[in-house]
Amino acid sequence: MPRPSKTSRPAASRDGDEHAGGSLSLGEQAYVAVKRMILSHELRPGEHINVGQLCQRLDLGRSPIHLATHRLAREGLVEILPRKGLLVKAETLDGFLELIAARQLIEPFLTGLAVDHMRPEIVQQLQELVDAGWERYRAKDHAGGMEIDRRFHHLLYETADNRTLSDFAALLLDRSMLLWFRPKVDAGERANVAELEDLLDCIRRGDRAGAVRTMEAHVGSIRQKYLG
Repeated sequence: MPRPSKTSRPAASRDGDEHAGGSLSLGEQAYVAVKRMILSHELRPGEHINVGQLCQRLDLGRSPIHLATHRLAREGLVEILPRKGLLVKAETLDGFLELIAARQLIEPFLTGLAVDHMRPEIVQQLQELVDAGWERYRAKDHAGGMEIDRRFHHLLYETADNRTLSDFAALLLDRSMLLWFRPKVDAGERANVAELEDLLDCIRRGDRAGAVRTMEAHVGSIRQKYLG
């Protein structure tokens, strides 16, 4: 098998956003790097890879890679195959439907909490993400648009100030992000960033009920867009 090319060693926060280097443990760096490779489809569902290959690609030792892969296995993104390496897991249709149903229960609730805890500087950050999302949309940057959506949701989770639910919502979000790589069932659906902009409008007005309804619709639209 050809030797895999190396990927530069990342530095990132708990939810995957980049930070200044040197602030994370090697295990956390490995976790963020491998997770990003899965979410960006650099590692595709059904693909096999071993720890040695990941060590080469990320320029990290076996111990941090082992820690990262066991953490990703608990999140349902990979399966550890004894003496064979790792299998990047592919979600089934039923699995995706369960993820969306769970997100529709949790994310509207977190959105209401986020409105309760909202601050002007958070509104400004959300607006900057929406602006960046439109730039990605116009550039037809699909992967960039996915990352903007992810960062928008994570910022809402953090603002809700409920760590337990936020961590669970982040896990569900990351697993459902794999839907972005499926062909759309209805290509005429509204741009994802337009839905985020609607949500931000409710948040800016302090319309808690409206924000909750908009988040319910936003998560629900995933099924129509990608699953039919």
